[in-house]
Amino acid sequence: MKSNKVFDASKRNNVRFIQPSALRKNVRKRQSFENIISTDGAINHRTMDSRVSSRRAHGARTSSDTEPIAGNNEDEFFMYGEGADGPESGEPLIQQDFTEPEVVKKKKVRSKNKCKRVGKLKAGEKLSIVFFLNGPVGVNRNEFTRYLGKLVTDNTICPVRVHSWGEMGNDVEDHLWAAVKEKFTNPEMEAYRGHIFKKMVKAWTNYRSDLNLKYVKPCQSLEDAIENVPCGIQKDDWEWLVTEHYLTEEFKKISVRNANNRAQGSMPCHLGSMSIGELTYQMTDKEGNMPSFTKVFSCSRQKGGAIDPKSARKEAELIETMHQNPGINGLDLVEKCFGPQKHGGILGYGSGITPKDLRTPRNEKNPEVEAQLQRSEEEKAALEEKNGALEAEKAVIAAEKEALFHRLNNMESNYMVELRSLREMVMLQQTTWSSLHRPHDNHNQYI
Repeated sequence: MKSNKVFDASKRNNVRFIQPSALRKNVRKRQSFENIISTDGAINHRTMDSRVSSRRAHGARTSSDTEPIAGNNEDEFFMYGEGADGPESGEPLIQQDFTEPEVVKKKKVRSKNKCKRVGKLKAGEKLSIVFFLNGPVGVNRNEFTRYLGKLVTDNTICPVRVHSWGEMGNDVEDHLWAAVKEKFTNPEMEAYRGHIFKKMVKAWTNYRSDLNLKYVKPCQSLEDAIENVPCGIQKDDWEWLVTEHYLTEEFKKISVRNANNRAQGSMPCHLGSMSIGELTYQMTDKEGNMPSFTKVFSCSRQKGGAIDPKSARKEAELIETMHQNPGINGLDLVEKCFGPQKHGGILGYGSGITPKDLRTPRNEKNPEVEAQLQRSEEEKAALEEKNGALEAEKAVIAAEKEALFHRLNNMESNYMVELRSLREMVMLQQTTWSSLHRPHDNHNQYI
């Protein structure tokens, strides 16, 4: 409805004066003074009424929908021009355009892990899980990883007063494994137990790190950290965790070392919650042909469709190395371009693959390698047989040598005995001969 009211100067004292700078704040759309004020300085009520009608049509609240601010029943509120001292300055009056302040949308963050789908499973019902590159993939991958995180953060299962996962004990691991098999199934579930527990340990380590980051580091003193108890942890357990674990010199040293190691990562992965195993699984065709390492590396380092310069240079180096060595192994390619890989994992293969897995292929067998291995086994058997014969001959020779040695010893003993007897005989003969041939002794005897 259009308003034909004309501003009454006598009611100026009832109008609240509002500075123009205050009206400029939180205003989305402003009209120029030419649309509001005519050329002769009069107020253009048609323009103002059309703006009010348009805002009412879109559901916006106008000044006429609320209580009057100035203390009167006027639909139009006015202000003085910029630089005016008040209603006595004679400056033209401009209608105030009230708009609602812009609502700032709250950033969407990840909510608490509730595992609703797993919690709604009936007794005996299980979700099927697929493993690829020793890690969970497929439609139930998120439910599986979230359930593992839910288990390791349950303080009724995993005790709080431990420094490392190795202090948990076998009974805790058996309890966790029974809980996993109760909700998920796979034909080779037992074969992947070690890899599943590896993910549990990683989730438990991240959980403990988050507790330190959110509830200990922001506190200014030890008393504040002890009082800042997280939800789900007993106060005495939290006090032990703060004083005996988080604030120890050993933990601080390890924390600083890990922070420095993370800061050295210059080519981060931009897959988010998706694992490299899941990316490789999605890129594998129906025939089971996996993508090349270079393609997986390029896709995992892209952000917004672009790859950072350092990763681009490393990708070019990978392609050049593959062209120079067509039959190079994946592990050899990574070590040639990125250096030696540790036992914990291989860059670009995810946490489920270790150097040992690539050095000892499990599924695929090369016929040439198998034939060579068979020949080697046959040669080994022949050498072992020959070695056995040589060992037997050596034993015979050793026995003969031993017998000869005993014989020589006996001969030597007999020789020494005979020699001693002969010497005694000679000495006896010499003594007898000497006694028979003593002429002077005989002569003296007869005299």
